[in-house]
Amino acid sequence: MLRVALAALLLVACLLAVILPQVKRRLRQFHAFKTIPGPPCPSSSFWAGVTKQLHDPSTIEYREHVLTQCGRVVKLPAFLGDIQLSISDPLALSALYGKYRDAFDLPGWHSETFSVVFGPGLTAARGHQHIKQRKHLSPVFSVRYLKDMISIFNQVAQELSDTLADKASRDSEGTEVEISEYLSRFSLEAVGRTALGYSFGPINAHGTHYSRSLKEFGPTLVKLQLWRPLLPWVKCLFPSSVLRYLASVIPWHPLRHMKAISDDVYKTSRQVLRRKGELLKQGDEVMRQEIGEGKDLVSILLRQNVTGLEGERMTEDDILGQMSLLLLAATDTTSTTVARIVQLLAENQDVQETLRRELQDATVHTGRTLLDMDYDEFVRLRYLEAVVCETIRMYPAFYTGNRVSDEDAVLPLSEPIIGTDGKPIVELFIPAGTIVWINMVGSNRDTAIWGHDANEWKPERWLAPQPSSVAEAHIPSVFANLSSFAAGARSCIGYNYALTEMRMAVAHLVLQLKFTPSDKEIVWKLGGVVSPSVRGSKSTKPEFPVVISRV
Repeated sequence: MLRVALAALLLVACLLAVILPQVKRRLRQFHAFKTIPGPPCPSSSFWAGVTKQLHDPSTIEYREHVLTQCGRVVKLPAFLGDIQLSISDPLALSALYGKYRDAFDLPGWHSETFSVVFGPGLTAARGHQHIKQRKHLSPVFSVRYLKDMISIFNQVAQELSDTLADKASRDSEGTEVEISEYLSRFSLEAVGRTALGYSFGPINAHGTHYSRSLKEFGPTLVKLQLWRPLLPWVKCLFPSSVLRYLASVIPWHPLRHMKAISDDVYKTSRQVLRRKGELLKQGDEVMRQEIGEGKDLVSILLRQNVTGLEGERMTEDDILGQMSLLLLAATDTTSTTVARIVQLLAENQDVQETLRRELQDATVHTGRTLLDMDYDEFVRLRYLEAVVCETIRMYPAFYTGNRVSDEDAVLPLSEPIIGTDGKPIVELFIPAGTIVWINMVGSNRDTAIWGHDANEWKPERWLAPQPSSVAEAHIPSVFANLSSFAAGARSCIGYNYALTEMRMAVAHLVLQLKFTPSDKEIVWKLGGVVSPSVRGSKSTKPEFPVVISRV
């Protein structure tokens, strides 16, 4: 009897040890954020806050409204009384990325998700491990590397446009084609050849377990969204082997499907890596005969391991994690952005014709083809660059990025916000443990920074000097004063890589094909990244029908 009582007391003590710090943090948040305005949400509850509305794939309009219309600082009630903040104020973000750069990092459940599914890749790594991995990967994403890869990008983009041209009508009426699958194949194949030195097959007959698993990761992750914060606690209680077993026997389809995705990705990545290792032993001449000509990411990382110091080398699991994460991060994000560009061009025929004339002036009128152009020549196509920049300004692949601080922080504001009590708030006290949403889309559409037409898609804004308000805002950014790729230690390491893919795809498509809208209404849903769908469709996969005809 005494043992039972002691066990009960121990259990109660453990529960209190877990619960009391959470209660204390929520009370500190309540007092710190008491007067910060929140979003309109009549169905907000203590149990879920506004989490359901913000993460529901079918309510992207509500999410977009909150992030772009409710101010630079927004209080977001979350799970069990937790409070999160959406921040797009440039001065506050500068402090987050600068003064508090070592304090704010990805939430533990975010890193753990990627670690469990894909292994110790860049997103899962923290602290010194993250610095080490980023140092290894930086040369692979440099402009110098991309210049070496431009012919491969060009070839895959040409395959994409040729494949769609085969399906297009030669008359002015055009043919409706569902192109989201082809754009996804292009992105995956481009990254496969340049990063892995591996082909998933021709664009017109593409697909493996590996590619399908990667495409299903985002929608599956959304179904698990509410339960992801529990992952660090579960990992403390059970080893990975037990967790994987439980994931295979618990009768919950999203969980089982996520395990199957993890298994498929790991198996194929391991096969590719081992084959690369064997080829590397045979010498550079053999490597040059491969798809990536020995210049792909995996080959470079393996060579660095041969020549690097013992303590600086990456383990096999590290490299496997980078392979899987890169394919995930660089495929859906790029393909959905290209889909968005095609939709906007179809809806704005004058912009499409202007872009086509620029491409024809660079090729047809000079007796050249896009395949003859190098990296710098693509960058110098001003209108193409304007179309790409304006699209990623208005519609970044990720609307937000999450960070959490392990210490109290005070973030200054460039302009005061008015609290619910009518008093101005000039700085934000952020209690340790608070999740902050870095509001990328809100920053990109801020009318005080980008002008009164910030919520309109206007490529021409990039052909003239930017308003002085853009430079004066000092937006933390790695590209063109945009928040689309974040900033700081966790900024998108592959942003130049993604931009190169987009330029290639759009240039080849517009030069060869004309796009007009389909009769079907396109809506955009949240599924990991924001992706297109047809209104009323029950499909969980991206869908983007558009009418195409040959130029």
